[in-house]
Parts: sequence; structure tokens; C-alpha cells
Amino acid sequence: MNVIKVGAVVIAAIVLFVVLGHVVSFIMGLIGTLFFLALVAGGGYVAYKLVSSGRRREIRRGGRY
Repeated sequence: MNVIKVGAVVIAAIVLFVVLGHVVSFIMGLIGTLFFLALVAGGGYVAYKLVSSGRRREIRRGGRY
């Protein structure tokens, strides 16, 4: 009977490690994907700012042109 209990604990530990491994892998993949999307969005924002900065309007002061 003790051998069956030890075997059950060993099998439960193996299943737990496999499940936790998949969960951690999923979370790391999700974090990596979010990081990549943030880099792409940040790069797009910087490119937009660089392109649109060349089209600034002049601020006219007073009556001078």
C-alpha cells in the first residue's frame, strides 16, 4: 500500500511539473508577444513623429510675415 501511495505522489509531481511548464511557457510567450508589439508600435510612433515634424506650420508673431 505504501508503494502505491509513493507512486501516486511521484506521478502527481510529474503531472504538476508538466502542467506548470506549459503554463510558464504560455505566459512567457504572451509576454514576448506583447513586448514585440510594443516595440513595433513604439517604432511606428517615432517614425510618424519624425515624418510629421517636417510639416510644422510657422507661428506668426504680431503683424510681421
